[in-house]
Amino acid sequence: MEPIPLGPDNELATLAADPEMMQMFVTEALDHLGTIESVVLQLEGEPADVKLLNDVFRPFHTIKGNAGALGVTSVQELAHCVESLLDLARAGKHAMGPDEFDIVLRAVDLLTVMMQELPERAATGAPSAETVRRDALMEAVDTLIAGGSSAVALVEPVETVAGATVVAADAPARRSEAQSTVKVDTGKLDNLIDMVGELVIAQSILAEDPALARSTDERLGRRLAQLKRITSELQRNAMSMRMVPVRQVFQKMARLVRDLSKKSGKNIELVLQGEDTELDRKVVEDINDPLMHMVRNSLDHGIESPARRAAAGKTAQATLRLSASHEAGSIVIEIADDGAGLDTDRIYAKAVAQGLVADGAQLTPADIHLLIFQPGFSTAEKVTEISGRGVGMDVVRRNIDALRGRIDIHTTRGQGTTFSIRLPLTLAIVDGIIVAVGQERFVIPTFAVRESLRPKAEQIHSVYGNPCMVQVRDRLIPILHLGELFGIAGARRQVTESTVVVIEDNDRAIALVVDELVGKQEVVIKSLGSTFEGVRGVAGGAILGDGRVGLILDAGGLVGLMGKSAAHQAA
Repeated sequence: MEPIPLGPDNELATLAADPEMMQMFVTEALDHLGTIESVVLQLEGEPADVKLLNDVFRPFHTIKGNAGALGVTSVQELAHCVESLLDLARAGKHAMGPDEFDIVLRAVDLLTVMMQELPERAATGAPSAETVRRDALMEAVDTLIAGGSSAVALVEPVETVAGATVVAADAPARRSEAQSTVKVDTGKLDNLIDMVGELVIAQSILAEDPALARSTDERLGRRLAQLKRITSELQRNAMSMRMVPVRQVFQKMARLVRDLSKKSGKNIELVLQGEDTELDRKVVEDINDPLMHMVRNSLDHGIESPARRAAAGKTAQATLRLSASHEAGSIVIEIADDGAGLDTDRIYAKAVAQGLVADGAQLTPADIHLLIFQPGFSTAEKVTEISGRGVGMDVVRRNIDALRGRIDIHTTRGQGTTFSIRLPLTLAIVDGIIVAVGQERFVIPTFAVRESLRPKAEQIHSVYGNPCMVQVRDRLIPILHLGELFGIAGARRQVTESTVVVIEDNDRAIALVVDELVGKQEVVIKSLGSTFEGVRGVAGGAILGDGRVGLILDAGGLVGLMGKSAAHQAA
């Protein structure tokens, strides 16, 4: 099959004249390529499944047809070439093996790059930068069709026979073909969400206006109540438009596991759960890199080599589980492996050697495990292509903190490790408890509040006259005085004359001392800018119903301020 020469004279003329059409073509093609990659990873585990094979063939056929109609011959020819291989497999004339799967995935990667470069090429008239790779890939496909195996030259050689199996533990039903959707520019959608947020704030301020509050007009009251219902429903619907399934991120991790398992010589079964779990689009975008780092570390450090697994009495095939679920107003993403688990003694020794902790420091196992999130920390004996340079896990921690989330570690030596990431469902709104300290107002996320009380004198435990603990039933909880923390004038000093709000994060609790509870309200989160970026315990700001600005408190940050361990202090 002769490749068509690429250049500004014979393609992209149609797309250059119609940027909107080009954007639609690129977006649709990238969606199809994502589908192809996901299905190929399933097909690799079930190569005889004709339905899966058809599900791979059809998107290639669509991309080829659309590219041909628009005159994008570079994409059309490559898609047609791979489509020919798949068509032979569908007809039972060519078996799909490791070389074929590698070729199809390489084609997906290359077509993705070619689609991403189209807008710039259309603007500049430049030829494709991927001509050499395209021609080599098409030649390799032709060789495979002819019965050869030179396609292996396109894949990095693997000395050990290994692979990855992808299992969707709760595979969803395929979307109905009749389901209609419309693509909207994300910038327009974000602007709509912002304006709905402003509308909600304006409605709250109107509802609490003193002039209206004094009104006894029943008709006015009914109309204000109707306005509140409509505004709340509009906000819920607008926010649901930003929610997307976590599936797209999980699919990328499935491809990553598949490729890294071949490079490392480890046979891995990837189990995916909760792919339909939805969360804010911005969270989905920002969680991709942290997940990628953690999956790499699980494969490189957590899961043992086949020889070591055999010596430990384990099966040759390791299991890596990636799951997502909703829990108490948050989404929980877990990365769990059945590998060797964290070596607490080794982590401690490395931390001492690198000067992260003082020699002889008394740390709990949980505190020692958190040291892996310190910048530059690594227990790898050598740097590999997968990991070992001491970068990655500290980036994970920073990215999770930026999303107002937290990460926990549960590990058992010799049995495996589970990393749990807890994130807010959305970065736009929060359901909170409004509290007053002096003349200031603060918002505490509802899911972090366990209870509130007005303590009696006998419940307060003091050290040198300073109240430091409050006894709630049979539990002693450390006290954090919000007025003292932020230096608020007029805050009540006596704990027994104040209200104590018990908040929890990661099974750790603190008793937050405030003047009083004001009420419950769903608030729109506003960024405080770079000035307050490093302030522990503050997640953002909100305009309250009375027009005041209230700080939204970060439960994890406040609990962290009470931590006494070196690991918590360094975080």
